[in-house]
Amino acid sequence: MLILLITTILSLSADFTQTKQVAMMREPQVSKGVIIYRAPHYLKWQYTQPDTITWEIDGESTNVNPHIRNLLRMIMASISGENLRDNADFDVIQNGNLYTLTPRKREYKKLFKQIRLTLNPKNNVAQHVEMDETGGDTTIIDFYHIVTK
Repeated sequence: MLILLITTILSLSADFTQTKQVAMMREPQVSKGVIIYRAPHYLKWQYTQPDTITWEIDGESTNVNPHIRNLLRMIMASISGENLRDNADFDVIQNGNLYTLTPRKREYKKLFKQIRLTLNPKNNVAQHVEMDETGGDTTIIDFYHIVTK
């Protein structure tokens, strides 16, 4: 769900595949979709398969509940690289192109134990994200067809 860029970007679009392993289910749930970001405050996260679901935030204006709004803000902070520069939200450990984020803020600790981002070494954009959730579930997101400006 997170795309991370260390340098400043004005816009980003990408396709993604999300695989969620729910602790109580044998088979993982696989979804596909697109993400669109425009600096500084617009984000659209859209699932296109198996169902169409769209979450969108534009500044303070949003069409989602407060929990999803916080998640979208976290995604925007990851796109801008704020999550790596400002350690108020996460403790960050870097090992080559792998960044491990451990939540500091209570609202993120409720959702995640840890988030691991693997950056593409050519453009410093996350190509693989693994999120260990507090309930025992794991979500993996792979990004492709990434376009940045």
